[in-house]
Amino acid sequence: MEKFKIRGKEQIPGILALPIAISFILIYFNPVLGIIALILCLALYFHLKNINDYNQGLLQKYVDQLDLSFNSITKSLVFEMPFPIVVLNEKKQIKWHNTYFRNLFPDEELIGSDINKIIPAIVKIDLKETKSDRALVADIGDKKIQFYFNNVKNDELDEMETFIYGIDNTYDESIKQLFKDKRLVFFTIYLDNYEDLRNATDSLNRPQVLGAIDRTINEYFKSRTGVVRKYENDRYMVVMEYQDYMKIYESKFSILDEVRNISHGNLINPTLSIGVGVLGQNPNEIYNDSRVSIDIALSRGGDQAVVKLKDNYEYFGGKSKATEKTSKVKSRVISGALKRIVESSSDVFIMGHNNPDMDSFGSALGVYEGVKFLGKDAYLVLNEIPRQIENIYNSSINNLKELKDNILTEEEALLKIKSSSVIVVCDNHRKNSTEAPSLIDKTDQIFIIDHHRRGKDYIKKSTISYIEPYASSASELVTEILNYLDENFKARTPVAEALLAGITVDTKNFVYQTGVRTFEAASILKRWGADTVYIKRMFKDDYEIVRYKSEVIADSSIVNDMIAIAHFNRDIDGSTLIASQAADDLLSIKGVKASFVLTRANNKIHISGRSLGDISVQLILERIGGGGHLTAAATQLDMSMENAEKLLKKAIIEYLREEEEDESNTNR
Repeated sequence: MEKFKIRGKEQIPGILALPIAISFILIYFNPVLGIIALILCLALYFHLKNINDYNQGLLQKYVDQLDLSFNSITKSLVFEMPFPIVVLNEKKQIKWHNTYFRNLFPDEELIGSDINKIIPAIVKIDLKETKSDRALVADIGDKKIQFYFNNVKNDELDEMETFIYGIDNTYDESIKQLFKDKRLVFFTIYLDNYEDLRNATDSLNRPQVLGAIDRTINEYFKSRTGVVRKYENDRYMVVMEYQDYMKIYESKFSILDEVRNISHGNLINPTLSIGVGVLGQNPNEIYNDSRVSIDIALSRGGDQAVVKLKDNYEYFGGKSKATEKTSKVKSRVISGALKRIVESSSDVFIMGHNNPDMDSFGSALGVYEGVKFLGKDAYLVLNEIPRQIENIYNSSINNLKELKDNILTEEEALLKIKSSSVIVVCDNHRKNSTEAPSLIDKTDQIFIIDHHRRGKDYIKKSTISYIEPYASSASELVTEILNYLDENFKARTPVAEALLAGITVDTKNFVYQTGVRTFEAASILKRWGADTVYIKRMFKDDYEIVRYKSEVIADSSIVNDMIAIAHFNRDIDGSTLIASQAADDLLSIKGVKASFVLTRANNKIHISGRSLGDISVQLILERIGGGGHLTAAATQLDMSMENAEKLLKKAIIEYLREEEEDESNTNR
């Protein structure tokens, strides 16, 4: 132990300075008295020094005794502490441990072993960190031990050692787990196609079909200790504990497949939409989360489960094509709602998604026509004219004389928009994908018309969201809305042609995602004067585009024997158009069920995905931030072409693996 020093000896000269000075003055006036005074000062110095040395000895003796006592206490405490303790060297090897730590690992050779092999969970901890509040809960046998870490410098060895001690938190963790397991989980369940199912099943088989659906739902959830309540013909509510919900979660909501496979003479398969609330603070919040989730499930086309997790969502199912709804009641209701909102507004701003295509521009132009019919100022927000809409755009501004003056960029729209304005978003429901994201925050009146399956980053503050994944295109939805707007309404021919062009592009000439209502919308547009031959001319490609598409197809490769992947490694005007058209053409290759084309666009990698319906390109691209439909989807990635392809292939492998697991579970 280093010796302690009492500050006193250094102060003695200061104490004697005045007496010595007085002594010298006395020597001047009286030498005898002066010398006597100096002798007394010298005697006083030695006396003070002896007192200081004696006190220093007493203090050092006390400190030495305290040090010995403290070392003894410390060693005793370390050895007798009723919890595991271990000391590591700089190489993370065990240097010393107590009995309690040994009892945790009775069969292990501990001294000299790497701590990561003994407690693998410690890999997550950076032992070089100097923070004293680091902790880690590790499962050791049937115990849950919370380990704490501290770094200590060993001066003798001149190395840093790590001191680790653990506290048995098994009881506390079991209480936490019990609390988690006993939490309530709410399910809101809709039978997607109740009316269509009734109409498509003869009266003799109808009770069997509906009874089988009820029985399947009740047996499935009651076998997992859930409480099932049917409160309408096509609606159910289920409440269960979290520990039982996890069995359903791990099965990836196999109830979806069980209901879809019900067959008792019904011509169409019944499908369910399930919304799940899990993490609310109280039963009311959990129930509301399930209601939000069911809305998303329905807007994504049904036949799927959506689980709300704080600000995120998980999706299960959604692998079947959205069922077309035969009733147009909702279209009429939405048309009336749009009319009321527009009439109560000061003006209307209409926009599609960035890098607009035919459907985005055509549906926006259709809404523009409806707003003008209602006598309100309407503005189209368009920042640039990409090659894919160049022909239809030029035709529209040449034939609609006032249109050019009512097309604004995002900056121009920001100067005009007011809080009383209405924003209509077409062919898109994501804020960051709109043509002008900054406009969304300028008003609370937002109307969405879209046909893509809703993703987690949808515009939450919208007044009305008309999202119908069964529809072929946003242009089809807008056509139906306009048809119910007023009995005297008739769109001008260029507008009708733009809408028909949007439908034609998204259906690939009325092949994909085409239902009865798609042809009905086309017939409406034909009555309004749309010329199909003229539209065909609009789709003619330049020689350069045709040549580039041929290059893309020649560059393609087939993976997993059924998926084509190709690249267009040029960032030119129209690169996304070339990629999407090339992806369509790749589907004509025998054996190819899905295709993906990667290209450069605006310093990002754009991926266009297409399929024939057997593979969901939407579920694949959703894994890497994209979205769309079962048969057509896209995404943009801010990375290199090579990394984007690796990410895409990983998403494809994960999707195919899940498909195989689901199929094997169904077969069992």
